[in-house]
Amino acid sequence: MKKVLVIVVTYNGMRWLQRSLGSVPAWAQLYVFDNDSTDGSADFVAAHFPSAKLIRSAENLGFSKPNNLGFEYAVSHGFDYVYLLNQDAWLEEGSLEKLLAAAQAHPEYGVLSPLQYQDGCQKLDVQFEKLYRRADGQVAEVPRVMAAHWLVPVPVVERTGLFEEDLFPLYGQDDEWCSRLHFYGLKVGVVQDARAVHDRAFREEPLEKTVRRNYYVGSLVRLCNLDGPVFEKFLFVVFFTFVKAFKYCSLLPFKYFRRICRELPRVKEHRSRVRMRVQNAR
Repeated sequence: MKKVLVIVVTYNGMRWLQRSLGSVPAWAQLYVFDNDSTDGSADFVAAHFPSAKLIRSAENLGFSKPNNLGFEYAVSHGFDYVYLLNQDAWLEEGSLEKLLAAAQAHPEYGVLSPLQYQDGCQKLDVQFEKLYRRADGQVAEVPRVMAAHWLVPVPVVERTGLFEEDLFPLYGQDDEWCSRLHFYGLKVGVVQDARAVHDRAFREEPLEKTVRRNYYVGSLVRLCNLDGPVFEKFLFVVFFTFVKAFKYCSLLPFKYFRRICRELPRVKEHRSRVRMRVQNAR
């Protein structure tokens, strides 16, 4: 059996942790990074999952940094695969084994996900359904997939690099990483006989959080994509700003547009690093 490190980043996730961590097969190693929870999440993990590698952070480091630390742990401890599992997500029995079998049969894939359902497994997760189209065979290729459920070979992490922490500390790192994979000639796929849950169907969020995630982070992901010059992508972002302002009936997109402009030097630096890494890998 291949060595698999299951990375779970927790923050006040007590209502999900038993189902999430309890869905991980006993033969896989759990790596739990707690972002300074105040609801007892870390103590729960220590008491109920004593074999897990538990990291207690003194501050909330977001999503990218903890997962990068998990990636580095997997590399340094000889793991074959990492599995990113959200605290509000869980696997159906046998799904991780199906994902591993697919990964070994299809090495052209850098990321594999199970089908991601809403709680109850009656309907697909709304965002997942937008990207997924059923295909013939074991694996359906998709442009990207949310990192609530990701199986990644460790050599792919070593080759492609870690999440971009500065530009995408909390959201967007998975979309940017999927686009990066394509420049390495790797694919993103869904294993169609593996099932899992991402429990987020009925959550509400304030408008500013929606604009920040969908407009601001989405624009940065587009700017970081190496498919085309950054100037063309920036012109699209300008147009996108007016579209989102109209959609949300809000001036918030213009607020975040100014922030995007301030981030352009870091976007260009990131694109240069990725391009150099791709060239060195060939």
